Amino acid sequence: MRQRSRCSVGLLTAVCAVGVLAAGCGSGGSPEGGGSGVEGGGAAGTSIVGSGGGSEAAGDLEWLLDPAGCGNGEFVKNQSSLRGLVRDCEALVALRNAFKARFPHESIGRLEPDWGNSDITSWEHIEIQNGRVVSIDLSYIESESDAGLSWQIPPEIGQLDALQKLNLAGNGDLEGPIPPEIGNLTQLQELQLGHTRISGKIPPEIGQLDALQRLYFTGNFALEGHIPPEIGDLAQLEVLYLSRTSLSGEIPPEIGNLTKLKLLDLRSNKFTGPIPPEIGNLTELEGLLISETDIAGEIPPEIGNLTKLKYLKLNDNKLTGPIPSEIGMLEDLVFLGLNDNALFGAIPKEIGNLENVEELYFGGNNLSGLIPAELGNLSNIVLLALSHNELTGSIPPELGDLEKLERLHLRNNDICGSVPVGLYKVNDVSLQDNPRLGSLCGETMSEDSQ
Repeated sequence: MRQRSRCSVGLLTAVCAVGVLAAGCGSGGSPEGGGSGVEGGGAAGTSIVGSGGGSEAAGDLEWLLDPAGCGNGEFVKNQSSLRGLVRDCEALVALRNAFKARFPHESIGRLEPDWGNSDITSWEHIEIQNGRVVSIDLSYIESESDAGLSWQIPPEIGQLDALQKLNLAGNGDLEGPIPPEIGNLTQLQELQLGHTRISGKIPPEIGQLDALQRLYFTGNFALEGHIPPEIGDLAQLEVLYLSRTSLSGEIPPEIGNLTKLKLLDLRSNKFTGPIPPEIGNLTELEGLLISETDIAGEIPPEIGNLTKLKYLKLNDNKLTGPIPSEIGMLEDLVFLGLNDNALFGAIPKEIGNLENVEELYFGGNNLSGLIPAELGNLSNIVLLALSHNELTGSIPPELGDLEKLERLHLRNNDICGSVPVGLYKVNDVSLQDNPRLGSLCGETMSEDSQ
């Protein structure tokens, strides 16, 4: 930010006294630069607006330095708070100008009155506490026209160092990179940038947001690169949404440092490599969603440490190996999805401990052996999907005692024997493509019996 040698006009004197230069103050004249300004040698009372900024820039500057705007004596009690408020004003003017590039001929969507034409305390969609901007919610701002223009997050956003919430989600015309200056927002507790056209990589400076509790980047398909390991420095983080992006590479082991995390959503990305065993450190986790990626390797047994987990979705990946018996320790599970992987081996009998599970998907794997009778303990199960595996033996009669069961999918296995009578009351039972169904399980199908 530029420094001044001499200031003499109203609020400008106070601004310079605390070493803060308002937007347009100095040799540049306007926020965009150009023009001579007061440093051109004019006497006291000479216009402080440079000649090159244009009438709109002059209006911006006059508003910014107006005691009825950012710096009136009632709103700002001392020079220290004045300095912070002027910096906030600079950032908001930069953000407003970014919007105006997108909406040149109309008001800014829901922004009424238009930012910059009234006292900052009357601006909508922002919240001010103790003389500082603490919240900005410009989510889902829509234009009445279809100008095809776009805007970017200005680097001045980093000046809002008292900001606790920033929500720019749902703006399809927001593009460009996440500025590294976002790392200066060390008071930020919630950052929502989902469902935009933001591109590039997640800046490592994101790790400086050590007060952050909720981070939403979901639905940004142009967001690429790896998850920076610095994300593990977000010790207060409770919610992390990184789904439906183009992020790739391995899930960093530093993710295990987020011990307050309650929801981790990494669905629909291009991740590779294994699930890091450090995932077992996230003992507050209630939702672990890593589906529709290219992660591979075995499910780490440390997943059994996540005893508060309610939703586990690892479907549509390239996972191999057996289902770890430790999953049976997740007794709060409501949803378990391991379908469409390359898992093999027997279904562990410990799955029968999941008495709260309502939906269980194991289909589309290479599971073999018998269906464990312990699945009859799943007293809240509504949907049980085991199709497209290599399961053998008969259907345990205990499944017929599941009073809440509405859908049972066992097609395309090697099931034999008869169907338990209790299953006739189930609305949706899929048993196709089990050629030995109805035959005694000990029988070898002869050519004559086929």
